[in-house]
Amino acid sequence: MNFASSIQTNILELRPKAKLTAEEQLIGRLVKNDRNAQKELYNTYFSKMIGIPMRYTSNKDEAYEILNDSFMKVFSSIRNYKPTGKLSGWIAKIVLHTTLDFVRKKYRYKEMGEYGEAQIISVNNDALSNLGIEEIYSKIQLLPDATRTVFSMFVIDGYSHKEIAEQLSISEGTSKWHLSNARTKLQELLKA
Repeated sequence: MNFASSIQTNILELRPKAKLTAEEQLIGRLVKNDRNAQKELYNTYFSKMIGIPMRYTSNKDEAYEILNDSFMKVFSSIRNYKPTGKLSGWIAKIVLHTTLDFVRKKYRYKEMGEYGEAQIISVNNDALSNLGIEEIYSKIQLLPDATRTVFSMFVIDGYSHKEIAEQLSISEGTSKWHLSNARTKLQELLKA
């Protein structure tokens, strides 16, 4: 146990239980490896976090595998959580990083060459607004692996083409090509 987590644990133990928030009490139980607390955290955040790996994978089994791995990382590193931000944000960051690690290991990215500026194709926002979140994820899952990953990183998670290129070991041009390809394919899927 490092010094910072030792202090955090001691602070949680010193404050009267009545003054701790429910989340602080849960974190205190998690630090002690309480299996019921782990189950409670998992049940609370599963539905909120499953969307992250669903955007990057081609099926629910892979998404569930990633999310389960993510929660194992959460449980093993809960001592490092700093209560300066939201617990849900900290968990989401772990889920995203675990997802990107999975994607990097599983999928090979072919260098598509430098395409310069990729053609920008807009997706019909009216069509998107009429779809439920499950339908949107199912459309994204139909994209080719590399294209789906770049689309999710750029459009949903807000990465720049430079950041995507660094994360996936591809060129910025390839990232732009995949984004353009994703938009084209989504447009076709939305018309169908």
